[in-house]
Amino acid sequence: MKQAAKLIQLVLKATQVVDEASALGPSTPADLAKAVDEPRPSVYRIIGALEQSGILRRSPDGLVELGTGILRLAEAATDALVDHEALNTVLEGIQSELGLTAAFWIPRNGTAVCLEQVDSTEVDLHELSSGRILPLHAGAASHVLLAWESPEVLDEFLAQAPYAQWASRTPTDAETLRQLVAGTKRDGWRMESNEVVDGIAALGFPVFNADGSIFGALTAAGLVNQVVNQQEEAKTVLAAAAQTLTALMADFKPVPTSREFTAPDSNGSVLAKASSLMDALAVERVSTSARLAELIGEPISSVYRMLGTLIEAGWIEQLGHRGSYRIGSKMISLAGNLLNQLDLRRAALPVLREIHDATGETVFLCIRSGTRAVCIERIDGKRVNSRRLALGSSLPLHIGAAPRALLAFDTPKSWEDYAAVMGQSSDFNLGARSRAEFYGKLKEIRNAGFALSDDEVTLGMAAVSVPIFDHRGHVMASLSVSGLREGILHTPDSSPSIIDLARDGARRLSTYFGAPESLN
Repeated sequence: MKQAAKLIQLVLKATQVVDEASALGPSTPADLAKAVDEPRPSVYRIIGALEQSGILRRSPDGLVELGTGILRLAEAATDALVDHEALNTVLEGIQSELGLTAAFWIPRNGTAVCLEQVDSTEVDLHELSSGRILPLHAGAASHVLLAWESPEVLDEFLAQAPYAQWASRTPTDAETLRQLVAGTKRDGWRMESNEVVDGIAALGFPVFNADGSIFGALTAAGLVNQVVNQQEEAKTVLAAAAQTLTALMADFKPVPTSREFTAPDSNGSVLAKASSLMDALAVERVSTSARLAELIGEPISSVYRMLGTLIEAGWIEQLGHRGSYRIGSKMISLAGNLLNQLDLRRAALPVLREIHDATGETVFLCIRSGTRAVCIERIDGKRVNSRRLALGSSLPLHIGAAPRALLAFDTPKSWEDYAAVMGQSSDFNLGARSRAEFYGKLKEIRNAGFALSDDEVTLGMAAVSVPIFDHRGHVMASLSVSGLREGILHTPDSSPSIIDLARDGARRLSTYFGAPESLN
């Protein structure tokens, strides 16, 4: 019995190491050992086991950070709560109609957790991004969630005043919060400004479960003037979207993934067994303890102990007394912290330098901003440089290899939207005789896996560009190599070509950001 208790404590200690890695960001093992008050050798073993499961990994500079396995578990947690695809459709609709950041929040452990977000076309709201946590005293989403909680929950939270000041208009005393929550329930919605971030405003509407209890809050947020000027339109759009999601929740049932689970050999490691349990639950989405015991090949008593520990850590949630289990929404928060810590430029720069050292050519990194591709990092070539796409400059998405790679690997709908927006100019030319021909060229790029530009942007120059994908398989950037066309298009007999080097660099970066293996 003592041995079992010791092993369970090891699992709990491992979850604490992950929590500290999330809070501290990339850290040394010594930092983590100090944070969890555990001897370094023990923490080294914990880190090693968590690296094998993908929960932790080494950053490009050798520090310990959250791994992309967290992202996979967060996806499972979200899919067990709501129809993810339908939710994204609703949020994209809000963003499309209003141009504001659309987000969906759920109540968890006395906080509001951002389950999903679609960024606005104007600004990125990092404090309101996916996985972020807000206290229930600050912001439209929090007040909506608190307004429809039970009176006991509200009274308990009010007793915790005074509250921390997040921004200039954050309510910090119980009476102010009580009045705001009462007004929110009376009106059926909430609008706030300068409560979470100065200069930012948000509107929030409730979404309900089938039994009428609060499930979450839909919000639209942006710069204060932008939100205030659109208040009436935003209320109409959000109210309709909230009704749509409430109707969807009435019929929602989690669907297991199509992936078959095969339990790996744990070699007697309790951390490997706990990781296997999490993986099995991620595949099942919702499962019973008996089913999990069957999947991982462990006695039901051992599975119960692991489940209890992981529930205590917030990594797993139980549905009702002695009910089924699902991945805990804490994984969504951990994933949000990971995504906020990931720095595309920092991760890409060593890869760009490797390609530059091997080729001597100009190497650069581009991201999409509206209808243009913006260069966010660049290393100039040793022999020749094009002045186009200098650091901070941009090109339309249909001109040049880097922009076309960003567009080609986006959705066909985005192609249509881009052509529609750009086609409003009478002198605009897609470089094709028709939109169908233009879409055909984009399909050719997708099939090839990269985009080429030859004598297009600058005479005598060529470029190759390869997409970089995020953990959801969405194109997030393009990696490009540019130079004299003879050098870029040359295929050497023995050494890797420039196309090969660009593809390898983009693949490594996609892997670092958790892209699905099918895209690598």
